This record gives sequence, C-alpha cells and structure tokens, in this order.
Amino acid sequence: MKSDQHSIHQSPPRVFNYSLDWRFLLPISDAGNVFVLFEDDLDFSQTLEQVGIPVSKQLSFSDIAQIEKKDATSFVLPFGQPVKWVSGELADQIEFFRSMEKLIGDNGNLLVGFNNSYGYRSKAQTKYHPSTPTRISSQLQKAGFKAVKVFGVFPNLSIPEYIFDLNSQPIYFALQHRFKRKPILINLLQLLSYTIGLTRISNFLPCYYAVAAV
Repeated sequence: MKSDQHSIHQSPPRVFNYSLDWRFLLPISDAGNVFVLFEDDLDFSQTLEQVGIPVSKQLSFSDIAQIEKKDATSFVLPFGQPVKWVSGELADQIEFFRSMEKLIGDNGNLLVGFNNSYGYRSKAQTKYHPSTPTRISSQLQKAGFKAVKVFGVFPNLSIPEYIFDLNSQPIYFALQHRFKRKPILINLLQLLSYTIGLTRISNFLPCYYAVAAV
C-alpha cells in the first residue's frame, strides 16, 4: 500500500522544452536514418533522446566529414546554417548545401529551418544564418536538389507549435484562430495582412522550414 502511495506522489515526467513537429515533414521510412545537425545545445540534445532520436543520430557540424553517403537517408538542420561553419556569402552557403546533397541517400531529404532575415531576433539567430523563402529555395536548387517546398512556422524554430503551407487559407487560419493569446508579432502580421494580402504576408513570417528532395 505504501509503495502505491509513493508512486502516486512521484514527480511528473519532464516537460519538453522543444516540440519536434518537423518530423512529420519527412517520409516515415526515413526515421531510422535521419541525422540531426545543430550547434552544441545540451537541452535540445536531451529532448531528442527523450523522443527516441538516439545520440548517434545527433551530430555537430564538425562531424560531417565522418559521414558516408550510405549512412544517412535524410538530414535535419533544425536551426539552419551555422555562422561558425558557413559564411554569409551566397556561394559558400550554396556549397554547404551541395556538400549535404552529396551525403544524402537516394530518395532522401534535407530539412532546413531558418529565421526570416527581415530583422527578427531570437537566440537561434546568434548561431545561425537567417534567410528568406526565395533565397533558401534558390540556394537549394543551385546545390542540386530537385524539389523544394517551404512551410511557415509559428511561433519559432525552438518551439514549432504550428507548421503550415504558404498559401492563403492556412496562413489565414494561423493568424486568426491558432493562438488564443497571440504573440505581438502575430497580431502585427494579422494587421499587415489586411493591407498587403495573405499571399504576400508569407514573406514576413518569423521563421520557416524548407524540405528539399534529392
């Protein structure tokens, strides 16, 4: 009886500091060979382990040279290109994506998260390059990827609570109905949409995911 009472009063399980909803953007068959690359972040690393992505699948960008093409089906860069390893030059960023494309297996994918370069600020931006949907799509295509699709993300890349297509209906739903207590930025986007339209508002979202197929 005491043991039962003790179990009732145990501490609740740890609440994740991050959501990993980007996983549904990749084919289910990729799950066993998806490599996640990001700069050192102990808390994010622990979260990956708790949702079942083993330590062996988590890599620093310094480990890329050790990967062989047969090892990985897909790569995930949840926060994008690291400032430490890739310069802001267009040619260097394309070459970085080209090096990733060479490592991805047949029918694999590269998922890249990125913050909007239009002046938004976040912790992730201190370590990773911001971009725009047009810029990132162009870079990935020039790097050799065949198909690229970009998704909007709310509210940020660390906690991607809502991921949606960049067309008017899902953008409208996100701005109008997704959050009962909307962040200030989302309220501003909602007001701006009345001026420039929902299609053009897609250029001003805080962050995005790009999924590129080889």
